[in-house]
Amino acid sequence: MKTLNKDRLIEDVRNVGYEITSIDDLMKIGTKDKNLLPLLLKYLTEVDDESDKQFLVRCLGVKGFKEAMPILLDEYEKSANQNLKWAIGNTISLIDDEGNLPKLMEVAGDKKNGMSRQMFIIAIGQTKNSIALPLLKSLLDDNEVVGHVIMALAKYQMPEIISDLQLLEQHPVKWVRNEAKKAIKKLSKLI
Repeated sequence: MKTLNKDRLIEDVRNVGYEITSIDDLMKIGTKDKNLLPLLLKYLTEVDDESDKQFLVRCLGVKGFKEAMPILLDEYEKSANQNLKWAIGNTISLIDDEGNLPKLMEVAGDKKNGMSRQMFIIAIGQTKNSIALPLLKSLLDDNEVVGHVIMALAKYQMPEIISDLQLLEQHPVKWVRNEAKKAIKKLSKLI
């Protein structure tokens, strides 16, 4: 198993022109640090250790790092680790890229992907693309993702979604009920 050589990564980051004191500094990069993207993606594809992959995936969670999407989606498909897959979805939601909406919808709609779909659903909601509405509505009865579906639907700012959410005010899980009530309140202000 190939693990992350942290000292080498720190040295490579410094060679690109960044002065970092520890590997954890990479968790603080932002949009201005896009020139680190190829380096982080190279390391992500080279390591086998899933905890190292998860660390690198989390470093890539920067709005606008769209160039990372193909590799992130490939890593998602290759992995069986639900924690890594969830982290990839979270990073994808932070990148905020509508260009891969069909693939995001494919992942979110496949129940075999389990809870790792949650943040893909959030990413879909951020696009506010109406093509995804039928999928999101169809997932309202999927207990693995229902709370995230509610959050995604609330982003659409479409009061007509309220009727789809009202039944969820009686959901057995408290946080799902709370998300439904919060979304209904938000959408009701638009009427």
